[in-house]
Amino acid sequence: MERSIKIFKSFEEQEQFHTDKMLCSTPMQRFQNLFRMQQITNLFHPAKSKERKITIQKNGYPQ
Repeated sequence: MERSIKIFKSFEEQEQFHTDKMLCSTPMQRFQNLFRMQQITNLFHPAKSKERKITIQKNGYPQ
């Protein structure tokens, strides 16, 4: 992966650069970038447990 520093004069110029770069990439490269972003997100915000504990009480006592 090529790394370089780009200096832009405006946000529009920056947006145009990234749009052109995305249009020139292959679908496989886009999926790889998406996967990298998901991995970084999981590092900073780990997934919480999806299990729920439900306690059923009848007459004030759990069953």
